[in-house]
Amino acid sequence: MIPKFRFVISSIALPAFLIAASTAPFHPGPAAGYAHQSSDQVTIGAKSFNTEDQVADVFGKKVDLLKYGVLPVLVVIENKRQKALDLRDLEVNLVGSDGRHVSAVNPEDVPFLGSNGHRPRNSPVPLPVPLPKKKNPLNAAEIVTRAFSAKMLPPGDSAQGFFYFEARPEPGDSLYVNGLRDTPSGHEILYFEFAIDK
Repeated sequence: MIPKFRFVISSIALPAFLIAASTAPFHPGPAAGYAHQSSDQVTIGAKSFNTEDQVADVFGKKVDLLKYGVLPVLVVIENKRQKALDLRDLEVNLVGSDGRHVSAVNPEDVPFLGSNGHRPRNSPVPLPVPLPKKKNPLNAAEIVTRAFSAKMLPPGDSAQGFFYFEARPEPGDSLYVNGLRDTPSGHEILYFEFAIDK
């Protein structure tokens, strides 16, 4: 009886191991490992995830952001200054080759892009909150958990996460980043703008 018991335990442990492996955390590289720009001891790197395989590696095979016109862009900010950076007013835009600016979509609004309509911007959400249907392909926890969410960046530290744009990837896309402030002075650091399609 003991050998059979051991076999049952090992057969249960294997699927659990496979599940853990399939939900492995995403570990971005350093800012300089992507298209990047440095200024005033701050480096910002970015990479657009513009193929199905790249999106599947990070968000899972069922989350087809590109099919619904949502472009995820990874942003990594490294602070090599002696003071913390205030990121509360951070503004990130995708800039097309024609100069058109597209603002990032709130991560919590992304599931509405895969449903029958958008959540209205700058308007109160009615109660109860209308949730997307479970079959919505953009209703995945990874979209919110992997979004850029840092509000302060200590000296010598880095922050990373995704911004989501309602846009199709195009050659010549650039990223425009503004609103980084020095602490405690509150002085704004010069904006960043650089091509992201290396």
